[in-house]
Amino acid sequence: MKNKFIVIFFLILLNTTLSKLVMAEEFIFEVSTLEITDNGNIYKGKSRGKILADSQLELISDNFEYNKKTNQLNANGNVQLYDFINNITINAETIFYLKDIEKISTKGKTLINVSDKFTIKGFDLTFLKNKMILSSDKNTIITDKNSNKYKLKNFQYSVNQEILKGENIEVSMNSDDKNNGDNFFIKTGFFNLKDNKFLAKDISAILHKDIFGNNENDPRIIAASAKGDGPITSFEKGVFTSCKKTDKCPPWQISAGNIEHNKTKQQIIYKNAWLEIYDFPVFYFPKFYHPDPSVKRQTGFLTPDLGSSQNTGSSVSTPYFYIISDDKDITIKPQLFNNNKFLLQNEFRQKTKKSLSILDFGFVKGHDSNSNDKGGTRAHIFTNSMVDLSLDNYLNSILKVNYQKTTNDNYLKIFNLESPILPINNTVLESIIELDLEHEDYDLSTSFEMYETLEGSNNDRYQYVLPSYNFSKNFFLENITGSFNLNSQGNNTLRDTNVTTSKIFNDLNYSSINSLLDNGIKTNFDIFLKNVNTTGKNDPEYKDSLHSRLMSAYTFNASLPMINKTSSTFNTLEPKLSLRLSPHQMRDNNTLERRIDINNIFNTNRLGLDDSFESGESITLGLNFKKEKVNTINELSEIEEYIDFKLASVFRLNEEKNIPSNSTLNKKTSNIFGQFNFKPIKNISLGYNFSLTEDLDTFEYNSLIAKMKYESFTTQFDYLKESGAIGRNNIIENKTEYSFNDANSISFNVRENRELNLTEYYNLIYEYKNDCLVAGVKYKKNYYNDADIKPVEELFFSITIVPLTTLTPNKMALN
Repeated sequence: MKNKFIVIFFLILLNTTLSKLVMAEEFIFEVSTLEITDNGNIYKGKSRGKILADSQLELISDNFEYNKKTNQLNANGNVQLYDFINNITINAETIFYLKDIEKISTKGKTLINVSDKFTIKGFDLTFLKNKMILSSDKNTIITDKNSNKYKLKNFQYSVNQEILKGENIEVSMNSDDKNNGDNFFIKTGFFNLKDNKFLAKDISAILHKDIFGNNENDPRIIAASAKGDGPITSFEKGVFTSCKKTDKCPPWQISAGNIEHNKTKQQIIYKNAWLEIYDFPVFYFPKFYHPDPSVKRQTGFLTPDLGSSQNTGSSVSTPYFYIISDDKDITIKPQLFNNNKFLLQNEFRQKTKKSLSILDFGFVKGHDSNSNDKGGTRAHIFTNSMVDLSLDNYLNSILKVNYQKTTNDNYLKIFNLESPILPINNTVLESIIELDLEHEDYDLSTSFEMYETLEGSNNDRYQYVLPSYNFSKNFFLENITGSFNLNSQGNNTLRDTNVTTSKIFNDLNYSSINSLLDNGIKTNFDIFLKNVNTTGKNDPEYKDSLHSRLMSAYTFNASLPMINKTSSTFNTLEPKLSLRLSPHQMRDNNTLERRIDINNIFNTNRLGLDDSFESGESITLGLNFKKEKVNTINELSEIEEYIDFKLASVFRLNEEKNIPSNSTLNKKTSNIFGQFNFKPIKNISLGYNFSLTEDLDTFEYNSLIAKMKYESFTTQFDYLKESGAIGRNNIIENKTEYSFNDANSISFNVRENRELNLTEYYNLIYEYKNDCLVAGVKYKKNYYNDADIKPVEELFFSITIVPLTTLTPNKMALN
């Protein structure tokens, strides 16, 4: 009896102790409250506690029940399980642990961390400790430390081998970056996460939208199967396109027996591939490749060109791009013609942190210009370099070197070469060395220049400017309002073999600030001082001895802006006046081409002269009127253009014979210059510029631009007529565009020279365009004849497959 009492007392003491340590055969319980029933076979704990198993597993939960007979532990309520040996953490609401078979199951929402490499979120997961396999037949998300995310309908993961198997899988690469992540949809997949290998069946690879620089694209690969082995991913029976997803077939796609992405070579390689345009096979390629989107440049052949020209015949070219080093590359473009002509054009580029150099050179062999020039050879060389000198004390210091040379006057016109450094004007070559310096207090540029006109005798076609400079400085003086500008420029020129000219111009200008009088008149004035130094040799305009002159000019400007605003209109009326005076005789510039219009008549140097001022006294009177519509919607006002009318004319005391005559400013009363813009509705606009003789009898300049837009139709008529002192041009031009829909459009452009009774050109363009395919056909007919060059009728065709290539055969002659 005494022994029974001791046992009962011991059990009561065990159950009432604040902290208890109980050892079963498999587990150690560290709990505050423990209930043992069924003759010691059932252990129940509450009020949260800790259970240890085999010194490697720790489980913490709010409640638990251990069945000693089945050796099963059930835990619920914020359960945390730690496997210290395998570095695995499981968090769940309920966990069942079958110790005999080392099976751990969860119920409900579960979060598992595996060796800090992977996190697994899912429901009702199973962990077989002996086999180290995690699995579930519920939707699960596995995320690795690189933010790659695997969403699986069911899965099995081997912890030791790091092999993941699953079905209905969505893989999101770089999931933290929503703009640059790729998604893969896989029906069945096996992933070796340790060796970065995988096998997949029925796979769709959805690449991030702007991988090719266009957010409207939906680039994707769909394949029957795929496999990956480190840097190489291979798709079997795959289809690739970058086109936007719609219910219809994509505008283009490449169907291939095999598509391989080699990340080491940075190439996407296609085998047994068809390029299909709207499901219609167009080109077959046994094998071809292009750089992957990560590549900025890569050695290899570029898109071949096919072409035809009236002047050169049919041709084919196969450009080759070669990377010499990190900062150097070259494009070699051989072009073979059907009449035994051969053109080789090369473009070398070098780009460093502080310089950019381009060298374009090539030659043509076998071109027959005429009966006296059979199989001749022509060549060209163009260079352009820009170097940042980073000189101390300068904000910018740039050195530019440009050289252009051809061996034939019509070489550039005949062969239509393409290069970013070729001259815009193919009748004049420019070679220049220029230094530009930008300082906080001033700007300075200096250059050595050579110009070659591609016509005339060899001696008289060159002009040299050795050297030229331009210095400019803005400054202010204390106690004087307004600003000062000091400018000095000069050059030494050699032309026509032995004609030399040296010029230095020094200008000091003062501009006052605007003053506003009580009556609303706005005024300002300018003072100009100019020192001109010239000398020449064999020059009919300049004396052999040094000639120096000091000149001055003065302007006073006034205007009265008046505004009238109503609920529906905003009206502005501004009379303007400009008084000018220069008491010095100007050089004879009577024959210079200088056109005055309403946009430059009030400019300070409206004649664009650098060696003299506009002489004499003159007053320029003008009137600006502007009427705008005011539309108020939801208390927000929108202003629309309606009427804009400007008039101006120049009056002087005496005629000035040295002012350019075609400006009409040489007369006592110049022409009346005007502009009238009228926009009655949003879709119709009319712009008219004119020059009317002072007797109001003749319009010597008429420029009319009429534009109409109605839904998808736009047309514009341009009319230009010059007569009298201004010129002899008479041109009419029309540009018309029509969009059938968002993708299809057609445009027409024709220009007629009525003075010569000649249609200069016809242009007819059809274009089809969407997010991934641009196709165009252009018909062009030019009328001209210049030595080797004949009037031509040509057809251009181009197709751009985004992002692969642009197929642009050289123009094809139709006559």
